[in-house]
Amino acid sequence: MLLKPDLNNRSFDNFQLMRTLTLRILGTTPLILHRISRHELREQIASDASKGILFEQEALENMSKDDDGNPVVPVSWLWDAIRKGCSKITVDGGSQLSFVRLQQVLHLPSGSIPLRKRNQHLDREWEVYTSVQHASPGSKKMITVVAPMFRHWMLEGSVAVDGNQYDDYLLQRVFNEAGKVGMGLFHPPKKQFGKFTTFVTPSDVRLSQVKLGAVRSSLER
Repeated sequence: MLLKPDLNNRSFDNFQLMRTLTLRILGTTPLILHRISRHELREQIASDASKGILFEQEALENMSKDDDGNPVVPVSWLWDAIRKGCSKITVDGGSQLSFVRLQQVLHLPSGSIPLRKRNQHLDREWEVYTSVQHASPGSKKMITVVAPMFRHWMLEGSVAVDGNQYDDYLLQRVFNEAGKVGMGLFHPPKKQFGKFTTFVTPSDVRLSQVKLGAVRSSLER
């Protein structure tokens, strides 16, 4: 829905166009969908043997999921990957792409994105992942991490972009770098989980070829 701007507002002169893009994110390595994505938080990701439950049940409890129990990826994970990806991109003669400026014009979905399986013929979406880790760097104490692992995963959604400052080619570069960073527990550089590739395609371009004067005239009728 395109909101009609207030023609008496002087800020109309700075009225910007908004375009909508469709994102299709395909996992290239398995995703560890623990509700905690930071491997540094050892005490929080450590398995609690005192519960006396099966690994499968514990993995399900640890899964990042919505209120209905469906697996989801928090949008904050994607933002973290984008932030690190921006550090790999240079623009304007060698300056680093500003994550802060990008975040001001790129509008991702809020909350979380449903996780989908890429192969609809699979009977099971996920399997139990277990790993023995040091409780801290150099520590002799060991912990066990239990989490759900999705081998064939994908995300789909729409994003909005203000103006034409960041074209689709640049945004594709951003998501390419973000995919190398990955998401979820034990993503690079810790391990190689959660990496992905992204397909960015235009789905809606509003008023992209119309001069602002013509826009004002058409709205005043």
